[in-house]
Amino acid sequence: MRRTPARPLLVAAALGLGLALLTSAGAADPPTDAEFRAMVDQDARIIQKAADAVDQAANPKERKVVARNAGSGIKSSALLMATYANDRITGTNKAADAQAAAIRDEAIKIYKLAADGNFKGAAAAAKDLTTVKPAADAKKIDVTKDLGELTQKEVMHNFLKTSQFGTNAEADIIANAKKAAAKPADTALIAHRVLAMGELNKGIVKADNAADKKKWEEYNTKMIKATEALLAASQKKGSAADLAKAYTAVNASCTACHDDFK
Repeated sequence: MRRTPARPLLVAAALGLGLALLTSAGAADPPTDAEFRAMVDQDARIIQKAADAVDQAANPKERKVVARNAGSGIKSSALLMATYANDRITGTNKAADAQAAAIRDEAIKIYKLAADGNFKGAAAAAKDLTTVKPAADAKKIDVTKDLGELTQKEVMHNFLKTSQFGTNAEADIIANAKKAAAKPADTALIAHRVLAMGELNKGIVKADNAADKKKWEEYNTKMIKATEALLAASQKKGSAADLAKAYTAVNASCTACHDDFK
């Protein structure tokens, strides 16, 4: 199957398209309080682990190699965190909105620190996420506005293996499509991450022409719909067969897109 030549994904706003503020990835509910805390904790641990790996590199040559992978892991965790935190701002709970906005803003700060090679600063900011001061004015924003061009790696690195400073979500989706073994609560976390990725995909373009742009959008829409169904199945605490079916649909949507665009 044809593959589009690899090139940077461009933030649509940078193309002058005037994207509206990023909003919820679809009809699915944003993460619950418990899910939000779990996801933030997951990403904070990844950021700390990545920063530690750079600090513990044996020599400058090794440090350079480790820093490249760790930097991608930190930026991707921060980018996903900023997105799912932003989705938590619903206007229905002032305290929850203020906390979500504060964590979102810290995640953006972490992204920028990692982009500048300040991994210790990024780790320190991630460590303080649980005690960050609530934001005074909690409103949804375009989380990518001041981040410049995004690459596919920065959006998707979070789904790679834990050894690569990711969450292992991609491998978990593939494994559970074959035989669902993940708990509904863990499935929900994976689903929220995929929905955050789908939201980010709406603001990036990986296409050299109008036909490819349309195909990219169609793939992303299918992935979002399949993931909303996966989240719904986890919320209903369905059977292993139901979850496997939902995982299979998500995996199929990802595979189809990768065949054309990866």
